[in-house]
Amino acid sequence: MGSVVSLKKNTDFARLYKRGKMCVTPTLVVYALKNKRVDRLGLTAGKKVGCAVRRNRAKRRLRALYRELVLCGGLLPEGAHADMVIVARAAAPDADYERLRRDFITAVKKAVKQINFNN
Repeated sequence: MGSVVSLKKNTDFARLYKRGKMCVTPTLVVYALKNKRVDRLGLTAGKKVGCAVRRNRAKRRLRALYRELVLCGGLLPEGAHADMVIVARAAAPDADYERLRRDFITAVKKAVKQINFNN
């Protein structure tokens, strides 16, 4: 499996929140924006998700889904790169893996559809 390149700077997160395409599901929110270099991922989970253990569990599961479906699964068009921020919602830690997987696929497909990769 490929390694995940992380978004670390607050300016990158702010840029995605402001200019990125957004899709909401019951367990997560995805912000996506076209990138010319490499796929990058940012994960957040607020205090409403729960204590640190629950927030970290939610982020760990979302990171695994990103590796499985975006880096290896080809949810993005061939040769296209995108920055993504995935925000875990309060239902994320309690949702079973299949529910998270369905919501992740739905959200990423909708966000990618809104991005114009041809330009």
